[in-house]
Amino acid sequence: MAADPDLKLTGAALTPGAQRSWWLREALAHDPGAECPPLAADVNADVVIVGGGYTGLWTAYFLTERNPNLGVVVLEQDICGGGPSGRNGGFASAWWDELHGLITLYGRDAAVRACRAISASIKGIGEFCEEHGVDAWYRTGGYMYAVTAAAHERLCEEMIRDAREAGAGDELVPLSAAEVKSRCASPAFRGGAYMREGASVQPARLARGLRRVVLERGVKIYEGTPVSRLDGTTAITPGGTVRARHAVLAINAWGVGWPQLNRRLVAWSSYIVLTAPAPDRLREIGWTGGELISDFRVSLRYFRTTPDGRIAFGGGGGRARRTVDDMFTHDARAVRETAEGFRLMFPSFADVPIEDAWGGPIDVSPTHLPTFGRAGSSNVYFACGYTGNGVAPTRVAGEALADLITGADTDAARLPMVNARPPAFPPEPFRSWGAMVVRRAMIAKETAEEQGRVPGFFVSQVARTPRRMGYLLGPD
Repeated sequence: MAADPDLKLTGAALTPGAQRSWWLREALAHDPGAECPPLAADVNADVVIVGGGYTGLWTAYFLTERNPNLGVVVLEQDICGGGPSGRNGGFASAWWDELHGLITLYGRDAAVRACRAISASIKGIGEFCEEHGVDAWYRTGGYMYAVTAAAHERLCEEMIRDAREAGAGDELVPLSAAEVKSRCASPAFRGGAYMREGASVQPARLARGLRRVVLERGVKIYEGTPVSRLDGTTAITPGGTVRARHAVLAINAWGVGWPQLNRRLVAWSSYIVLTAPAPDRLREIGWTGGELISDFRVSLRYFRTTPDGRIAFGGGGGRARRTVDDMFTHDARAVRETAEGFRLMFPSFADVPIEDAWGGPIDVSPTHLPTFGRAGSSNVYFACGYTGNGVAPTRVAGEALADLITGADTDAARLPMVNARPPAFPPEPFRSWGAMVVRRAMIAKETAEEQGRVPGFFVSQVARTPRRMGYLLGPD
C-alpha cells in the first residue's frame, strides 16, 4: 500500500496481511507456548474438535471440567489464535443491545435468559484469567454506544426502550451528549447509551492462555493440521486421522466451505487499525475509564484503548466472498476506510500515526446472532454465526457444547440459541454476490447519513433488502 500523508499510515499498517495481528505478535512475544506439532499418525479420541480458536478451546476446557478422563483432541490448521480469536477487538460485551432480535427469535423470557448467560460469561472470563494466571489485560469498563448521525438517534432510543420493557432498564441507560463526551470527548458524538457489563481483553493473550490451560489438562493439540472433511465423526487430515465418538466444528468463517454449516453463514471481513501510544491525548479527551465504544452503524465501528495508551479502531467495511482467501487479509481499501473512520472520530489525534492494521473474515449469521448445537441427528456439534461479537458468546458456546456431548442437563444446554433453527441464506453464488452488493449499499447509506446527506433511493432500498427477506441484518 502506498503511504498516505493524510491518514498517517506507517509501518505494518501499510502491509496488511504480511504479518499477523499486532495482538498475536505481542502475545507470542510474551509467551510463545509449548510446541504442538502437526498430526502425523492415526489416533483415537472421545472428542475431536476442529478449530483451535475460542470456541474450540472453551469446549475443550469445559469438557475437561465435566470429565477429566475424556480424550480430547484439537486440530488447528494454523496456530491457536491464528484466526478471529487472535485478531478481534477484544470486546467481551453483554447482549442487552441485542434484545430486539433475541425477543423476535425466542420471546422475552428466553431473550433475557440468553442475556444473563452472556453477562455471566464476561465475569467468567475474568475469573478464568485470575484462577489460571492468564494475563489477558482483562479490564471492566462497560460499553458505550455513541450516536454519530441523526438517523441513529431512533435506534438508540429503541434499544434503551427494549431493555426497559424487558425489566433490564438498569443494564442499559441513556446518555446525553455531555455525558458521552465526559467519557470520551469526540466531536463526532451526539449522545448515546451505556451498558454496564463490558470488559476488554487482549484477545490473542486470552486464546493463548486457553491453549496453555487445556494442554496442562491433557488435551492434545495439533497445530498446522488442516482438516479436509469429517467422515462421520472421524477427522481426515494430511498426516493422519482422528477417530472419535463426537466431533465439534469450531471453524468460524471457514464454515462456508463445510456442508453442515454453509447455509448458516456468510463470510464478511472486518479490519482494525492501531495507533502509536498516545496516553496524553487519551487523557485530554477524558477516555481513561477503559470503556468499549461503538457507533450505531450496521457496518459497525468499534474502538477501545490499550494499557500503553493506543487506540484500536475497527470497522466492518471489508469484503464478502464465497471462499476464505487472501482478499480477507490483504485488503488495502478496508484499511483506508477504517483509518478514515478513525480520523473522523478523533481529529485531535491527527498527528498520531497509525502503526498497524490487520483484518480477516468473520462468520455472519442470518439473525446477526450465533447458534450452537448438534448437526442433525449425528454426533457432530457446531457453534457459528458470532457476526464479529464472539469473545463472551464463545465461552457460553463451549459450555453448552460440552454439556450436550456429556449429556448434562444444564441451564447452558437449555439456552434458546442451542439447537435453534434460523433461516438459511440463499445458495451460492447468490449468497456471496448478494452479500457483497448489500454490504456496499449499507456502507454508502450510512456514510451519507453521517455526512448529513440523504442517501440515494436505490442505495437505501438495496440496504434494506435483508430485512425484507426475513433476515435480522441491516437497517429496517
